[in-house]
Amino acid sequence: VRVSSGINAEYGDPTMSLTVALLVCLGAVALGRPDHLDDSPFFPDFDWATPDPEEALSECEVYLYGKGMRSNYGMAIAHRLHSLTVEDIEYYFGVSVPEDNGIPTVNMDMRPDAQRVLPNAPLANYDEGFSSMGLKHLDRILRHMDEKLWSIKNYHTLEKVAHTFHMSELWSRASYYFHLLNANPMDVSMCGCITDVSNNDILPEIELLAMKIKFPGITSGAAPGRPGNGAWPINYAYNNPHNDNSVAYRRILRDFDFSGD
Repeated sequence: VRVSSGINAEYGDPTMSLTVALLVCLGAVALGRPDHLDDSPFFPDFDWATPDPEEALSECEVYLYGKGMRSNYGMAIAHRLHSLTVEDIEYYFGVSVPEDNGIPTVNMDMRPDAQRVLPNAPLANYDEGFSSMGLKHLDRILRHMDEKLWSIKNYHTLEKVAHTFHMSELWSRASYYFHLLNANPMDVSMCGCITDVSNNDILPEIELLAMKIKFPGITSGAAPGRPGNGAWPINYAYNNPHNDNSVAYRRILRDFDFSGD
C-alpha cells in the first residue's frame, strides 16, 4: 500500500495526489465536511459535528478532527474503496491511474489461498462492447454468476447487481468532492495524515470488511451483554455490529492481527 509518513509528509507524485483526493472525497459525507469545502449538495441539512479531540489516537487524528473529520472516517473510506477498480476511477473521476496506484481494495477472489486485501485498485476488464457503465457492471457480474467464490459470499446474483449499483451511486456522488478538492487543494499535512493508511483507521477497516465478506457470519454469534444473550445475525454492514466508533473499539481494530486465512 502506498503510504505517506504522517503529518509532515509532502507529495509531489501525481499518483499520490490522486490517491489523497480519492481517499478524502470517497469518505467525504461520513467523514464530515473538511473546513475548506462548500456545504454538501447531497445532504444540506447534515450535522457536520466533529468529535472530541480526546477521541484521537494520534497527532494526525487531532489535526484531522480539527479540519472537520469524524471518528468513523476509516469505515466511511473503506466502504467507498472496497470494490473500486481502475476503470471505475477513470469513469467516475475522469482520470487515468496506473495499475500500481496505491489504492487498497478488497479482493473479489474468495478462494482460500487468495489475498484478502489488494494493495492496488485492480483492472476490471469490462467488456468495452458496451457503451454504458451500468451494462459493463452487469456483464461482469453475470460472467461470474456461477462462481461461488467470487464477490460477496452468500449474495444472490440480484443482490450483487444491487450492490454494484449502490457503489456506483456512492462514486457518482463522491466525484463532486473529487473535483472540488482538485479546485481547492488541501494543505500538505492533511494529505500526509489521510494517506498514512497503515497508521490510521483506513487499512484496518478495509481488512475487517474483507474478512466479513470472505467469512460470512464472523461477526455473528453469541453477544455477551445483549438482551437475552441473543445472537447477532450475519452482518455485512460496513460498520461493526455494535455501531461502535469508540476509542476502545478503534484501538482494538488497529492492533488486530488480520494475517492468515
